[in-house]
This record gives sequence, structure tokens and C-alpha cells, in this order.
Amino acid sequence: MQQPFAPEHFSVQAIQALQQASQTAARTRALLLSPTHLLYGLLAHPKTDAAGVLTALGHNPAEMLRALKQQVDTRQMVRWQGGKTQNKDTRDPALERVLAGALDEARSVGARFASTRDLLVSLFVHATPEVAEWRATWGVQVDALRQAPVSVYEQSLADVLRQQAAARAQERPRRLSISPVFLGLLAVLAALGLYLYQTPEPAPFVLFAFVTVGWVVSLALHEFGHAWTAYRGGDISVVDRGYLTLNPLKYTHPLLSILMPVVFLLLGGIGLPGGAVYIHVAALRSRSTQSAVAAAGPAANALCALLLALPFLLIGDPAFFAERLYFWAAIALLLFLQLTALVFNLLPLPGLDGFGILAPWLPASLHRMLAPFYSFGYLLLIFLFWSVDAFNDLFWGAVWSLLVGLQVLPQLVEIGFSLYRFWM
Repeated sequence: MQQPFAPEHFSVQAIQALQQASQTAARTRALLLSPTHLLYGLLAHPKTDAAGVLTALGHNPAEMLRALKQQVDTRQMVRWQGGKTQNKDTRDPALERVLAGALDEARSVGARFASTRDLLVSLFVHATPEVAEWRATWGVQVDALRQAPVSVYEQSLADVLRQQAAARAQERPRRLSISPVFLGLLAVLAALGLYLYQTPEPAPFVLFAFVTVGWVVSLALHEFGHAWTAYRGGDISVVDRGYLTLNPLKYTHPLLSILMPVVFLLLGGIGLPGGAVYIHVAALRSRSTQSAVAAAGPAANALCALLLALPFLLIGDPAFFAERLYFWAAIALLLFLQLTALVFNLLPLPGLDGFGILAPWLPASLHRMLAPFYSFGYLLLIFLFWSVDAFNDLFWGAVWSLLVGLQVLPQLVEIGFSLYRFWM
């Protein structure tokens, strides 16, 4: 049974090469679409990354195509079969391996689709005897293909997405639609804050609820920052996904949104933004835009921290904050969580926004080297926090330095934590 490959799995040029391969197979009456046909299709399109890197390495794709064409054209076959064929598979199993390998090549560098270069590399990595013979004849080195600079920046559905963006922009105005869920959270936050401010000794659970709801609100703002910047950068899919509504339910992920933030908050007092927004990177206009999208989340935390810090920056009298101790302890704790989220997310580790800011500018070879660690980013963080003293000292030193710089009394944060963990 053949593995299904959707068009969005490959670049536009790669799809054209596959179509050319299919036409060549049909013209020569081949029984199956083989890797040799795909090699023909790749060489038949000069304006691709595959042709560009071959040329950069001193090869002549046009000459290679002519030599391959002579062999392919002399292999005309006649199908002696009547009626309908029982075999619905039209691709050689060897080609299936090549296509799957191309997707693996793309994923190893963080790409969402395979380019013609990925197809060419996979062809030679998973070479049939015939393709291997051609590779030896031409003297093509797979590692050199991987390391050669990009000559043509291929795109998948980016052009289609941009056309849809232009069409939708003409059909309806883009207005910010705030979700009733987010407005409800703001109302609850205001009510809890008013109760904390007016009640001399409120129940600790109220402080717990205030800080938790405030954290969820800031989480929505963090993810909204990613989504809004992506939308402005060309990815209109965030509109249909509901990311521009500030609805926290649209940003949820079972592990990252619920379990991990709670564990980090209760065990280490770290504000871990756990939302998840899925961005079509191919739709973004440039590498700078990709970096801006990653930076927008921490920027939202920084803005929240500055707003919460305003009373402390404007009023320097500790006695003022002692009068409404529970309320200001809750504000200080919420501010502290924003600072931990800011520092945490700016760490240049896979899975965090700090790495996302740098990722578009890193060479493909480094992405391949780091690819095995992408799925273990959070496990690495847990190890660093609980096993590496130097990392802990550096992280918490940065957080407390920012807190003191905002003129927040550390004692207020400590009181806030003791009340927040009311069950202990």
C-alpha cells in the first residue's frame, strides 16, 4: 500500500519535478514511476534549488539531463495487459523510500516541506543501483549537496496563502474580535483584585485565584503576541484558528498548556507560558519576520511586567504597600511570574522563544546536528533547573535583578508565594 503524500509536503518546484517524472514515465510506458524518473524530473527544471546547488558544485544539469534522457528514451515498454489492472500502486517502492527520506531531510533542518534539494539528496542516499551508477558517473557528493548554500528559496503554499490573504482582505475587514472568555477572565480578575484590595485579611484561596487568573490572562497576551505578529507577517491562518480573539482555550495543548506550567509553578515558582500557537512559517515574508514572531511572546510578558511595576516605580514608600499587604503581595507575585517567563523564554534552547529568534539565522548543518534534541527541550530544562547549580544561579540572579530594578520589595514576593501555596 502506497504512503499518501499531500501537496503541502513538498515545495511547488518539487511538485513540478514529480509531475515531470510522471509524464516521463507515461511517455516511455513504464509500469511504475521510479527514482530514475524523479531524477529526470529534477534535472528537467533549471530554476530549482537542486539545479542551483549542482551548478554551484561544478556540475552541468543540462548535460546530465541529456545523458539520462538517452537512457530513458531507449527504454520504451509496451504493456501487454487487457482490462483493468489489479495493482493500483503506480510508484516504485524505491520511490516511496525516496519521498519519505526527502521529508526526513526537510524535518532535520526544521522545514515543513521538502524542496527539490531534499529530493535530490534522498535520491542519492536511498539510491537504486541505476541511480547509484549515475551518481558515481557524475561524481556527486551527498554531503556537498547538503552543505551548499541555497540558490532558490522554494516555497510550498506560501503564494497561495498570500493570495488568500489579499482576497479575504478585500472581502471583509480585519477587526480584532475579543473573545467573551477573555473578557470574562478580565471581569473575574478585577473582582478578585477589588476584594483583595478592600479586605484586610482575605482568604488565601482568593489570592491563589487572583494570581492564577492573572497568569492565564498574561498567557493569552503572550500567545496573542505571537499570532498577531505572524498575521502581520503574512500568515492569515491564525485568523481562522481563532488566535486573534485572545481566547485562552484556543492556545491550549494538553501537556504544554496545563501540566507543565502547573508543575513548574508549584515546584519552582517559574511562570512557564504553556500555550501553543501553530504558525505557517512558509507563509512568513522573511527570516526577520520569523524572529519577530518568536520575540513577540516575551515582549508581551515584558509589557505586562512593566504595567504591574508602575505602582512600585511611582511609589517608593514601603508603608504604602504594607497597608494592603495581601493585594500588593499578589501583584508582586504576578509581576515576579512575568519576569520568570521573560527570562525563561529568552533562553536559547530548542522549544523556547529564545531559540526561535535565532533559528531562522542558523546554518542548516547546525539544525541537523540539533534535530535529535528538539523533542527533549523540556526534559533538558528540568535537568538544568534541578541539577545544574550554575544554571540556577544565573537564571534566578537575572530574575531577582530585574525585580529589584523595578523597585519591588522581595519580601512582598515571598509573602505572595507563602499565601499562594495555602495548602502547604
